[in-house]
Amino acid sequence: MQPAQQLSAFMAAPLGLYVASRTFVYWCASAELYGFALWGRPDAADLRSLTAILDVEVRPDVAPHASLVDLRRLAGVDEGAYETLVAHLAARQAAYQSVVTRQALLRPTGLPGAVVTGFYQVMQPPYPTQVFEAPDAALRWLGLAEPTALVEELDAIVAGAMDEGVVARLCRVLVPPFAGITLEKAAAALGMSARSLQRRLQEENTTFQDEYNAAQVRAAQAALRDTDVKLTALAVEVGCASLANFSAMFRRVTGESPSDYRARHRAGERDKRR
Repeated sequence: MQPAQQLSAFMAAPLGLYVASRTFVYWCASAELYGFALWGRPDAADLRSLTAILDVEVRPDVAPHASLVDLRRLAGVDEGAYETLVAHLAARQAAYQSVVTRQALLRPTGLPGAVVTGFYQVMQPPYPTQVFEAPDAALRWLGLAEPTALVEELDAIVAGAMDEGVVARLCRVLVPPFAGITLEKAAAALGMSARSLQRRLQEENTTFQDEYNAAQVRAAQAALRDTDVKLTALAVEVGCASLANFSAMFRRVTGESPSDYRARHRAGERDKRR
């Protein structure tokens, strides 16, 4: 897909194009598949912009099609935005019923996910809907037999629109407690597939394991500087199987042992107080 040069051009002929805004990307992959991704904390103005573009789906010449709504990156929605969306959907239920064959919803994690799911249950869209956590499964349910390429393309489009490096975004996911954080779970939290995350990290000359270890070390360094926690307990706290594994990982990343780091930092603090 290519970015639309003008919104008017997209509204007239959206096939193969997308429109990016501050908190959303709206796209038309084919005559049979439309969708959008929404992220952050959109306000009423954002939703007014989005709902205006949604009208491209109810043009007289539009064929029946499936819809993908990707809300995995959504952090919250303010009351004005919620009311804007409700009013839009209520006014166009009949129009959507005639053209939307089914809609898959990719939900965010945590409380935003519960709110989104509840919203759809209250609204009761006039077409079949289903909630998913993984984009591949959602697109297969919508009728796409081989969704991997489209998932990766959409992930790249959204990442570009969000205009932030994947390493910076991953750092906000890799925080204590580390137990249970896997490549797949981290990718899901970032709203992308594991394969897309690996590729994006490679483009930034790093790997998931390197960033995971770096996050472990950052957490350990903070504890070594600010607390008297024993190294054995700290190893468990940052997700290492043993003290030996923790020490080896710490030395590999920093070039010194945890105890040497603590001693050096404490010595520096003493020198400052003199």
